Amino acid sequence: MKKIFFIFLMLCTLPMNGQSKTAVYWTAPTLVEGALRAKDNLLILDLENLKNNPEIIKKLKIDNPDLKILIYSNPMEIWSKETNDRPLMNKFRLVVPKEFLLKTSQGKNVVFWPNMLMMNMSADCPKIKGKNYVQYYADWLLNNILNDSLNLIDGYFQDNSTATIDWVNPMIDGNNDKKPDQPLSLNNRWRTGMVDFIKLIRQAKGNDFIIITNKGEKSFFFLNNGVMFERFPNDYLGSKLAKGWYQCLLNASQAGPYTVFQVDYNHLEFGVASSLLLDNVFIAVGQNMQIPEKFRIPTGKPLGQAYQKNGLHYRDYEFITVEVNPVTQNGRLVKRVKTP
Repeated sequence: MKKIFFIFLMLCTLPMNGQSKTAVYWTAPTLVEGALRAKDNLLILDLENLKNNPEIIKKLKIDNPDLKILIYSNPMEIWSKETNDRPLMNKFRLVVPKEFLLKTSQGKNVVFWPNMLMMNMSADCPKIKGKNYVQYYADWLLNNILNDSLNLIDGYFQDNSTATIDWVNPMIDGNNDKKPDQPLSLNNRWRTGMVDFIKLIRQAKGNDFIIITNKGEKSFFFLNNGVMFERFPNDYLGSKLAKGWYQCLLNASQAGPYTVFQVDYNHLEFGVASSLLLDNVFIAVGQNMQIPEKFRIPTGKPLGQAYQKNGLHYRDYEFITVEVNPVTQNGRLVKRVKTP
């Protein structure tokens, strides 16, 4: 109960002076011209689009100079076979040393997502020609993707940025000694590998380069500029109260300025309203789609901090009042005055 009260207290006392911000989470390898019509603040774009659709990306930047484009990749996994419209990762799959595949103690490939194979991001991953997988992938990413020859990239989005990995398979053998790793040791070495990877990107690209990691955990706050809460809210970050909503809001309030709540369409108003309780949160809906116009409601400036009344959370803006019920997972944007 003390922890729940602390979370609530933090939400009520945070200084808040921001505006609603929209993001697009585009994980498809191709873009169709005209698919992104409205002007958003943030575009997370699968790396294959740099090869498949460079002219469309250029036009997006011309039409919306303030748009921040972050390139998406998933260093933790590769496709198990060639896939359509993915020339960059198809080529990478053929050249990456097979010794970098994550194995069980029986020598079997570890699988998390269907049709994909996990890579060994542990600091215990064996080295090939002086590099482990984290170093190998970082070099490939920096030299082939984030070199930004087209001057279009503002940052990098790392999918599956988890500091623990024992939950995927109890038989993981990160150091290839043919024995299942103990969870504590495995997770410590996995986190070290993840930190090493993000550091390599940060050192190469500098502090102005935006890095977002996908999971709302705090492990990499000291290196990133924000996190994504995929399928917000998440109940695996600490407190499970209101399906993890309170813990997500607390973590988000401590995260960087490029933090994202990603929700499905059926919970979009709840997601938008929740994001407006904080200043640093972008809102995204599903994958490969934009926030519909009916949810792009002018808010005006905030009139104060978020507050709580009868179990609901509110925040007043010039043109709307935000209302969130974390328990029922409902949110409303109620107009206060006539918008301009």
